[in-house]
Amino acid sequence: MLKRLHKIIGLSICLIVIHLSITGAVLMYPSTFKLQDTYFTNSFIYNLYDMYKLSDVKVLEGNDEDIGVVKSKIITSDMSLETGMADILGLLKKENLIFVLSKEKILLIEESDYELKIIEEKNIPFIVNSIGKSENTVLLRDVNENIYSLNTSLNFSMLKEQNIKYNESILAVTDEETASYYLLQVQGPGVQALRVFADLHNGRFFGPFVMFIFLVTSILIVFLSVSGSYMALRPSIKRYFYRLKKNRH
Repeated sequence: MLKRLHKIIGLSICLIVIHLSITGAVLMYPSTFKLQDTYFTNSFIYNLYDMYKLSDVKVLEGNDEDIGVVKSKIITSDMSLETGMADILGLLKKENLIFVLSKEKILLIEESDYELKIIEEKNIPFIVNSIGKSENTVLLRDVNENIYSLNTSLNFSMLKEQNIKYNESILAVTDEETASYYLLQVQGPGVQALRVFADLHNGRFFGPFVMFIFLVTSILIVFLSVSGSYMALRPSIKRYFYRLKKNRH
């Protein structure tokens, strides 16, 4: 019965054991297989690891400013800042200040030589549509086409004269080279091969269900080791005790 059970379990998990052995051997020699120097950048891997994609990067349309948006992050001058705003509508840079607009609030970010820092934050009591400027004045426009002036304290007031030139700041998808540059600032060159192989080995690459199967397989491997050792040693142990008993008689 034990031999049969040992054989059935061994055949059932042999492919998983081969998978664990190969990935484990590769992980033992990461330098040989260049796991630390290889990065994956394809869409499948990015989706699997919830990484940002090229299409997530936006820049100011028709603007030469070194500033980009990746979802809720602002990147400029090789510095990145998490704004916590998942729905950035637009942004505007004025000297060392960056105005960041969402549907419900606006942030003011100060750029220094060493960091980006949020210095002001304010909720907007009306439904805003865009941010822009007229000459040196920062402006907001709501869904009813009303225009408001905005100062560096994030105080705004509706303009009496609405018929002014409004240069809207528009975020747009950029080219692959520029998008890759901003993604590099946020998440590096991609998903490291070492991380992928580690997740292949422990089952995380495939999800919780396969991780559970790998856990059961590990327990069964212990059983196979113990049962295999028992079946291999049992005849010798039986002969030993048989001889011992025979010598006594």
